[in-house]
Amino acid sequence: MIATYSILKKNNIITFIFFFIATFVFSCQTNTQKIDALVKDTEEPVIISQDVEWLYTKNGTPSYRLSSPKVLRFVGQIEYIEFPLGLEIFTFDNLGEHEAFMKSDYAIQYLEDKTIKAKGRVLLENYKGEKLETESLFWDEKKEQIFTEAPVKITDKDQIIIGEGFESNTSFSKYTLKNTRGIIKLGQVDQADQAE
Repeated sequence: MIATYSILKKNNIITFIFFFIATFVFSCQTNTQKIDALVKDTEEPVIISQDVEWLYTKNGTPSYRLSSPKVLRFVGQIEYIEFPLGLEIFTFDNLGEHEAFMKSDYAIQYLEDKTIKAKGRVLLENYKGEKLETESLFWDEKKEQIFTEAPVKITDKDQIIIGEGFESNTSFSKYTLKNTRGIIKLGQVDQADQAE
């Protein structure tokens, strides 16, 4: 009788442990599924647009024009707009004259802090014909500043400058290169090519 009671007691304990583990596992799966569903809701765009062109103004004067083949808008804790196929931005001065041009393969715009992060073959060009090429560039609309810590190449009619870290105003008319790695005078390259 004591042996039977002991076996029943062991079986009850084992059954209780098994039931507890099964309940824990299934409840975790349910919670995980709920969490996945919530995450999926926040990761899906609320608006998908094709062939977009937006004109931004300041006091009725065009400030910049943005165009992109595809735009995805996301709403959640952080609201942002994604440009998975890249974008082009044209900036204008106070008289409405073209100042600068930027394009990239991919970009994301954070709406709260009014910043754009451009990635992949980023090109920035000003009205003087100076060009900056890099793989990553930030555009801060509030501070009216463009910057990166990535390697950059700046080309003008006389030279090519290679460096890292860059800051500029949004018209790319005044800029600072943090670490210059090299300068190539284009006239010297042409002379060297002719000598050969």
